[in-house]
Amino acid sequence: MLPVIYSDDFLLHKTGMLHPERPERLTAIVNALKAAPWAAQIEWQLPTPVAQREQALFSALKKVHAQRYIKEVEHLAHRGGGYLDGDTPISAESYDVALLAASAWLDGVDRVLAAGEPAFVLARPPGHHAEKARAMGFCLFSNAAIAATTPWNSRELTASPSSTGTCTTATALNLWWKTAGKLPTVPCTNLRAIREREMPTSTGPTATC
Repeated sequence: MLPVIYSDDFLLHKTGMLHPERPERLTAIVNALKAAPWAAQIEWQLPTPVAQREQALFSALKKVHAQRYIKEVEHLAHRGGGYLDGDTPISAESYDVALLAASAWLDGVDRVLAAGEPAFVLARPPGHHAEKARAMGFCLFSNAAIAATTPWNSRELTASPSSTGTCTTATALNLWWKTAGKLPTVPCTNLRAIREREMPTSTGPTATC
């Protein structure tokens, strides 16, 4: 089964009739998945409500984004919406929907780490262009960064020594390669360098042999 994490609430982020990133993008994907010949192999899953993981979610959000920027998004949405930048409009529901989208990405991380299998997060607003203190490319928050950094800080990074003196990581490093079917075997002495290169602000544990 392929878990697909989705909610109709993601359609409440309104960007305008002619905007390329609009609710119809998700409805088209949902309809295509339900009509696929392998539709019976899809496990539809609702994202964890923000209220159920509010503390952990905001902790992860603040590791990636400035508090001032988070408040800016909230205030603009709650005033009815507007433009965060030239191509990133938001509506009254967009802040709450963006938090739910971030929660869905964390659910995807949980599924991959728990099952060792791919998961598909079908969410909006999208979340891979936003910077620390600004929106960009239709994205309010950087869900990709939030999802990538969270395992370092919330889970143990375990390693098993082999006869060649290498370690196979079992948490965040695996997440990056598992969906491609590749489990990395990384020399223990290189794990800190990899972590610092890919996630320089992370304070998570490193593996040792």
